[in-house]
Amino acid sequence: MPELDINNLPETEKDIDFTDLEEKFSEQLLEDTLDNVILVDGLPVVDQAKEAKLFALIKKLAKNSGKILENGLHMPTESKDDKTVSKGYAFIEFETPEQAKTAVMNLNGYKLDKSHTLAVNSFMDVEKYSKVPETFTPPPKPEYRTHGHLKSWLLDERARDQFCLFYEQNLSVAWNNKGVSYDTVVSRNSWTESYFQWSTFGLYLATIHRQGVVLWGEETFEKLARFVHLGAKLVDFSPLENYLVTFSADPISLEAVDTVLGLGNEHLNPFTEADVGNYFCLWEIKTGRLLKSFPYASNSDGSPVTKFSWPCFKWSPSEKYIARMTPGSKISTYHVPDVRLVSKKSLPVPDIVNFEWQPCSPDNLKNKKTDIISYWIPEIDNQPGRVVLISVPDFSILRSKNVVGLKDIVFSWHPSGNVLCARIQRYTKTRKSTFSNLEFFRANEKGIPSDLIECKDNVVAFSWDPKSPNYKFAIIHVADPTPPKMNSTGMATTTVKSNVSFYQFVRSRSKLSLKEEYVLLKTIENKNTTSVNWSPNGRYIVLSTLRTTTSWGLEFWDTEAQSSSNPKLAKSTDQTQLLNSGEHYGVTDIEWDPTGRYVITSASSWRHSMENGFAIWDFKGDQLSKFPVDKFKQVLFRPRPPSLLSDSAKSKIRKNLDKYSVDFDEQDRIFESAASIEQLNNRRRLYNEWVSWRKTVDERLDALSKTMSAQGLFTHPDPSNEMEVIEEIVEEVVEETVEYV
Repeated sequence: MPELDINNLPETEKDIDFTDLEEKFSEQLLEDTLDNVILVDGLPVVDQAKEAKLFALIKKLAKNSGKILENGLHMPTESKDDKTVSKGYAFIEFETPEQAKTAVMNLNGYKLDKSHTLAVNSFMDVEKYSKVPETFTPPPKPEYRTHGHLKSWLLDERARDQFCLFYEQNLSVAWNNKGVSYDTVVSRNSWTESYFQWSTFGLYLATIHRQGVVLWGEETFEKLARFVHLGAKLVDFSPLENYLVTFSADPISLEAVDTVLGLGNEHLNPFTEADVGNYFCLWEIKTGRLLKSFPYASNSDGSPVTKFSWPCFKWSPSEKYIARMTPGSKISTYHVPDVRLVSKKSLPVPDIVNFEWQPCSPDNLKNKKTDIISYWIPEIDNQPGRVVLISVPDFSILRSKNVVGLKDIVFSWHPSGNVLCARIQRYTKTRKSTFSNLEFFRANEKGIPSDLIECKDNVVAFSWDPKSPNYKFAIIHVADPTPPKMNSTGMATTTVKSNVSFYQFVRSRSKLSLKEEYVLLKTIENKNTTSVNWSPNGRYIVLSTLRTTTSWGLEFWDTEAQSSSNPKLAKSTDQTQLLNSGEHYGVTDIEWDPTGRYVITSASSWRHSMENGFAIWDFKGDQLSKFPVDKFKQVLFRPRPPSLLSDSAKSKIRKNLDKYSVDFDEQDRIFESAASIEQLNNRRRLYNEWVSWRKTVDERLDALSKTMSAQGLFTHPDPSNEMEVIEEIVEEVVEETVEYV
């Protein structure tokens, strides 16, 4: 309010200027009272005779969004040509702000007829945007920064791989020197606050912070992108590294993000009012922009689903689609990057429990016309459970299989996407115990035929050989599927005897028929195995006992060993052979390097506090080195992108491997000799330093003795009385060999 002049007071109350007070307090008052009001524009202009009919239509449209308050519908009018007509817009007041927000989503863009389309907004938004200045002031332009080579680590002259390790508060990236040692590339304190994660092909290193997620890359690991998602806990990269999904247990708040960004950086806030209260965010990595945020999925009663398996947003291999399941209700599939629902609606799937996308190798993505989703539903009211395969985006059913006595199903697609294994846990007839069936669907063949393996035991783990042309796989099966007791950190306090079996697909043709089936290759009985880990290049596998307090065994197997001198006579069951076995006390995790030459086993302090650290093994099971690290937490090899070589080029290299190995051996000798020379030079330097120090000490002693002798405090010994030392060298022939050339 302007200052009042005592000599010139307003005549009436209406003459007092309250504009400054209105500007100061109007926004606060509106925020307290008008969040539940919406403005509906685009209505037809009608006279008083048709006003009641238009009112009824508006109430009918808004009925599904919420309850309108009594006298909560107001449509301004004006006089025109001696008639009272509406102005083409109306205000609607709902009971709650949530209902108003729902009405905006449901009614905005609704077509009343060919000439009238509704434009619906929150009244508070209208108030806010009405204060936007008429002249546009562009935000400050960020300084352009060129990025270095994101794949620089692949140019290492020794073709080494990198791994990242996290201990105490330190995060380090290092080169693997044939498993014997490692060279640190970069190490930083407090680089991450919880854990780290590599992207799909290793281009980015993601670190997790209270303010969000940061991506690092290039040769010196500079900051490449920052995604402001406060309290981020989980991250997931898309198959081709173009997108990132983050989750935080804290709902999105505009004020909290503005506070983190700081004064003057509010324009960098990626969120809007529509994102407030959501928990999941979908980001585009290269631009750093937020594509969409999502709330929790909802149960049938409307309550949020706060317990879920990660990732709950699952990608198609081409990154064209991302999908999420609402448990027991539907699958919502979104087209990326515009993040709109495919077919403008979710696919209703009553009672759905889980789903998975069909994978595809990067080389075959260009030839892939449609994507496939597999899902399953349980038995309901005497109706059998079902396994269903559908195509996307038309959602047509490609294959459906009924399952009786169903308890649970776990899907495992082969990395090529050609075969789906449905690991089905079923009840016996008495329903007092369970057993497992393995149902295989050949998705790349006409009609999607299936094959069945019946197991007497319960299959608790399944793993494909990623490179086997015969779709080889390994399973862990036990009589009792009840998991052992766990302590507070997820370590099993007891072990369960288990068996490991290997199978592969075999085609045998006779004159009359073609027989196709999965055959048992070998069963390894009476083990404590809890995990099976194939090499990225297949063939070799590690059977391990992870995360138990009583057993820590490791077994390295070759599934294509030739036990006979003549490979043609070797039986298929004889090809799976034990290469080596060992132990790593308290082992909690196991990790193959991208080439399949080395294996890292680690004991994380997240699980226990005894002898933490990691060890490096070769694929044959020989331990190359062991590194005890205090408060060690995590280690992961850096993934590699797909090879640019064609299959024919790879085949040519394999044929000439003996020729290349000579060059590799020579390079190894050069590096070893260089290391030896460096070590020898270091020893010589240390010896020369020691000789120089001894000479200095002798000179000081000699000068001191002369000074003390001159003062009568010390007498030099007579040189004639010194002993004579005679050195005698004896040569003895130990062995003599005569060799004729």
